[in-house]
Amino acid sequence: MKIIPSRFTVFLILAFVLALVTCAHNSSDTAETAYLQAVKTDSICVLAESSSFIPLNVLYGQTSEYGASAKTAGVALTTGGTFIHRIPLTGLTPDTTYHYRLGSHSASFRTAASVGASFRFAVMGDARTGTAIHDAIAGLILAAEPRFSLYGGDLCDNGSSYASYKEQFFRPIQLTLAASVPFFNATGNHEGWSTNTRAFLAAPASPSGNQGYYSFDYGDLHVVVMNYLDPEGYTAGSPQYDFIASDLAATDKTWKIVICHVPAYSTGGHGEDQGMIDNTRSIFEPAGVDLVIAAHNHFYQRNFVNGIYHLVIGSAGAPLYDPGPVGGYTQVSLKSYCFAIFDLTRATLQMRVYNETGGEIDVLTLSK
Repeated sequence: MKIIPSRFTVFLILAFVLALVTCAHNSSDTAETAYLQAVKTDSICVLAESSSFIPLNVLYGQTSEYGASAKTAGVALTTGGTFIHRIPLTGLTPDTTYHYRLGSHSASFRTAASVGASFRFAVMGDARTGTAIHDAIAGLILAAEPRFSLYGGDLCDNGSSYASYKEQFFRPIQLTLAASVPFFNATGNHEGWSTNTRAFLAAPASPSGNQGYYSFDYGDLHVVVMNYLDPEGYTAGSPQYDFIASDLAATDKTWKIVICHVPAYSTGGHGEDQGMIDNTRSIFEPAGVDLVIAAHNHFYQRNFVNGIYHLVIGSAGAPLYDPGPVGGYTQVSLKSYCFAIFDLTRATLQMRVYNETGGEIDVLTLSK
């Protein structure tokens, strides 16, 4: 039996199609937030939150007149019912400032540095419920004008909760920072490798083929970002372990950093992590890694073992723990909120660590 739709049904279909076309035409005005991820020498990814899955449009270029545009390449759904759009900007020039606009959101960024160039980057971790401290530290990092940031995880207290992410991490000053300074995150136990974490983060393309753990190059620096919550683990025999071992063996970069939420060596708080100690002995030390950066323990600590500095930059807001004393492998140990600013050249790497008021609490300079 042939069914002929009524005029009213046809009207509803036409109205729906017209609404979709109108939304698509005006899609650039529907983004609630916009921030940066996965910066490389020739590309970057704009992540934008919207109540609609309709593609968004980003204008970008080397001047405020833009000249190029890109649309949503994929979306991920949060538990709050919103859509996180991934909008890659490609064909970019290394070490160059670009401007971009998405609806009412506009900012600028700089592509990854070329080999031989000097640059600055920031590190912080464990923001969680200490929103006032996080706001202060995010503001200080913004004022320092780093090119990118490394976060040590625990961005919020409960990653399964959309409200926790929005209220504790995606705060106005953090969004202002992330709109111009792309960040990479080593997933922590509090945000977890959850639906929201996978939606809110985008990793650069990497031989790992994995969004949770990966590596990237930035000038003369090679960074491995670990995910200790990966379902298959991170110790010997796991895909992540095999990736890290082959990745570090293959890189010829002058400086090498590994960042993971849990520390290999640390005294006080949660203490050491045996899996990370095993990885350090079997992979990091033979590969000539310079720094292993962690959070998880809510204090600042500088530890030195077999040629590697193991740094705990552990609280950008999470409640402070009592650290262990100086002695043994521990060189500096402070019960303090903290973040770090790194200045890197081909020959030197200097780290300055600050508390939440901007007071300097440690300095470390390495030379090659």
